[in-house]
Amino acid sequence: MLLCNFNVNNLFVRYKFGKTFPGDQGGKSRVTNPNVGYLPLYQKGAFEIFNAEQRKLAALAITQGNTVLPDVVCIQEVESLIALREFNERFLAAAYPYAVVLDSRDLRQIDVGILSKYPLDSVATHVDDTAAGKYIFSRDCLEVRLRVKKTAFVTLFINHFKSKLALGANEEARNRERAAANEKRQLQADTVAKLLKTRFPGAAFQSDYFAVLGDLNDTPLAPQLSRLCLKSGLVDALAMLEPEERWTHYWKAKNSVSQLDHVLLSPALAGKLKQNGITVERRGIGFRAESKKVDGGYLPRQVRVEAIEDDPDPLSIDFQFERFKDVSSRNVASDHCAIFLKFAI
Repeated sequence: MLLCNFNVNNLFVRYKFGKTFPGDQGGKSRVTNPNVGYLPLYQKGAFEIFNAEQRKLAALAITQGNTVLPDVVCIQEVESLIALREFNERFLAAAYPYAVVLDSRDLRQIDVGILSKYPLDSVATHVDDTAAGKYIFSRDCLEVRLRVKKTAFVTLFINHFKSKLALGANEEARNRERAAANEKRQLQADTVAKLLKTRFPGAAFQSDYFAVLGDLNDTPLAPQLSRLCLKSGLVDALAMLEPEERWTHYWKAKNSVSQLDHVLLSPALAGKLKQNGITVERRGIGFRAESKKVDGGYLPRQVRVEAIEDDPDPLSIDFQFERFKDVSSRNVASDHCAIFLKFAI
């Protein structure tokens, strides 16, 4: 099984609105205002992909430059099931017969989803889970059980935790937002850790195949994630790589990279990971070293690898590695990397 996790960065569609709702044969729902309308039926030509050039690069990242086709792709930042299906059909040659995205409570409509060659045995959502009267997961913890073989199942918990973004009017307000975001991210991590113990009690935690994947918006050493990343009994797949090879996200404004994307494996699933079975696809990141554009677009020679926010002693690595041909100063696959894991199940 080849498993991929990727924050695909704002996978949206543009809608071609109809004047009547789909199936309205009598036309009684007709509207005349060109600014309003009804979503069309899901059919060829009814939707357009937003930023198709970026989606082409995203497809290159998922296929490692058209050299592999993962069996399962866990995706973050996808608008809807329609968007995921359009992406699958237009850019991945309809390789995946199974797809799931459930609407979340995120105002940006950046949800989590999955594309799979394997049948989906069960799907569960945690979008309505609450604590102290508030929703825990604004973007869901999507729980999907895959039938990999007749008697072999793998359960995936796909997440996109609260970001660190703080947009307050002044520094005091931004500090409050950061503190609230940290608190929510910790609640999300703690909740997932508890959920695993409920789903896989006793010996099942050691024997069953499951994993937590996604953009957790913080590094493995962050205290907000400690209960999930360090104390849950899961195996951090990326920790098997050298420290300078673990980064998955590029923050252009800070000229730094860090590991915000995670794949945490159950002990049994970690035991099925093939030797040298972890790959991080980075060729869709950043922009080209040479650019004829007015705004430049040159790569930095080096970036800092931050093991934790505001790392006092970061590593420094070369950042002028090979990119996909069409990566430019304005067009990238994502600001995240696609992660691949190969299992012998």
